[in-house]
Amino acid sequence: MIKQIDKRIYHFTNEPQLNRPDESFSDPELKKETSKSTINPLTGNVKFVMLNLEASNTDESFITRAIEAVNHNSSVLGFSRDSVREGMEFVPDPRVIKTSANTSVVHLHQVYRGVPVYQMSRTCRFKENGTLEDIVGDNVSLNEEINLIPETDVDSAIVAANEYIIANQTSTEGQVDGWGQPLPNVKINTAGYSPKVLTTFPSPAQYTVLDKGVFEENITAHLTIFPQYPQSRLAWHFAITLQDTMEQYEFIVAADQKQSSEVLLCQRKSFHMKAEGSVYEFNGGEQRRLFPFPRPITEYPVKPSSALPNTFPVDWVEETKTIGNSTQTLMCDSNVSTAECTPAVPMEGKLDHEKVTFIPSDDSGDDQKILNAFYFCNYMHDFFYILGFDEKSGNFQDENFTELGLEKDHVKVNVFSGPVFGTANMRTPADGRNPIMNLGVVSSTNRHTALDADVIFHEYTHGVTNRLVGGPLDQNSLDMAQSSGMGEGWSDYFALTIQNFSRTQEKVVTGAWVVNNNRGIREFKYDDDFPDHFGDLGTGRYTEDDEHNIGEIWCATLMYLNRRLVEKFGKDKGYNLTWRTVIDSLKISRANPSLIDARDNMLNAIRDLRLINQLSEDDFITANQCAWKAFCKFGMGPNARSNGATLNGIVADFELPQNI
Repeated sequence: MIKQIDKRIYHFTNEPQLNRPDESFSDPELKKETSKSTINPLTGNVKFVMLNLEASNTDESFITRAIEAVNHNSSVLGFSRDSVREGMEFVPDPRVIKTSANTSVVHLHQVYRGVPVYQMSRTCRFKENGTLEDIVGDNVSLNEEINLIPETDVDSAIVAANEYIIANQTSTEGQVDGWGQPLPNVKINTAGYSPKVLTTFPSPAQYTVLDKGVFEENITAHLTIFPQYPQSRLAWHFAITLQDTMEQYEFIVAADQKQSSEVLLCQRKSFHMKAEGSVYEFNGGEQRRLFPFPRPITEYPVKPSSALPNTFPVDWVEETKTIGNSTQTLMCDSNVSTAECTPAVPMEGKLDHEKVTFIPSDDSGDDQKILNAFYFCNYMHDFFYILGFDEKSGNFQDENFTELGLEKDHVKVNVFSGPVFGTANMRTPADGRNPIMNLGVVSSTNRHTALDADVIFHEYTHGVTNRLVGGPLDQNSLDMAQSSGMGEGWSDYFALTIQNFSRTQEKVVTGAWVVNNNRGIREFKYDDDFPDHFGDLGTGRYTEDDEHNIGEIWCATLMYLNRRLVEKFGKDKGYNLTWRTVIDSLKISRANPSLIDARDNMLNAIRDLRLINQLSEDDFITANQCAWKAFCKFGMGPNARSNGATLNGIVADFELPQNI
């Protein structure tokens, strides 16, 4: 593993300098004093602007109005009058995201003269009636001109990144991955790397591609603006995938005069978790069952909130192999390579009377592992599609039959014959590029992660949350400590609740089968006795790089809410309401949210369902009360706060709001 660093400064406040919003455009509420809880400690600018502006509601108008809203309110967002003239602008995602309550979401990414500003984006949220409700997110003021001619060329910058890798490898001895398995102490040897540019473009914002050399994949690079108060710096951004461990790291290397080739950031990006087939429905400890591919819609626990396209569900299988529109599953021989999938063999089914049947002869052999991983991923694709993670939202498909979203991004599932680094992992690039899931053997039990829904449902959900939070084109939307922790929490939550819907006894531990331990892989059970809370963040086991532990608090909160809604509304409505609320909250989320941001997004999602009459007034009151009780139980009451999504400035609040 490589030592991670982040040279941004998180204690900056620009609050006294913030101007009032444009009175001709903005809501009068903005004239009130800005609360410190809405200030981003990285940029010093406000994170939240409340608006209530009515206009037309076509997709084109939403995008236009979102850009106008940010430009007209530039002063309250921290920009000087000269900022726009000096090159500050926001580039929108070309697609408007829709929640199940018909809330429309436009994601805007800050750029400076065409160069993206690292992790800076704004999210504009429109109500069902077309009213622009608010603007959330972050931006950097950029009130001084930045020289966009790099002092360090891309070759020198990648050499600096590689020197950092060589000098900052950390031992994994005694460490375990997210599944409780010992991490192999792999020595990465990249000393022989010599940069070779394969492709370059005249635009500074477009990708330069370098030959992979001693690394696992070709390296993409582009210029970026890196916020580092009191100035913002021109830098090179790289995505580097290591051989042997297949871990992917994000590097940012300075390209300005201040200290050229300085490594400003190093951050791990990969996450360590008409046919029929005979598969294990949830794990290899069960009897196999013969299921149709695809599963009928009526057999899914989730209910569609709107009409599904006539093309859904799409056939899982193309021809006779475990290769389809949303998932490609291949067997990889770890004796040949633990870094790339070789020889990359799919399972071959038997064609009979226009139906392909997959029945592995060995119920624990390679074909069974391939088939089960293929089944789990396709099941999750269809589950989330019904729930609203469709082509327009950035889902994973080779061909988008609705002609929305970007294509050619089915999930590549590599099933290794031996262990893989982290036991299982998944990395998810922006929409239009393939996510990659690597599955291996748990060395302590010799059980394979490909046969366990706990593992694959967890890893697949990482892909979903990465595409939804901040929009499908944002690859850095779950990087902050609280944000990445919630990524783990969402993954555990869906992995458990999808299975729990069909169970008589609730499953409150994850990973139990694959590690052959009834306690599972987390410290505590996800039951009502979960002991920790939001106020524990930044202390004990809830510190930087402990994203799995941080995620436990978030998952415990969601599980508690799920139970309360099931108690009030019954299993079917309770589960579906919680799932919809979570997915809608992801769609309206800014990039890199805190737990408090996610709390507010869920409360807004419940409110939006009331606004379109999908919840009665009584049901809304009940659901809202359940949500607040869940958040307050875990210290996320109305007065809880933190310094953005960092682990600093944590203040818990256990008191319920007076008005519920």
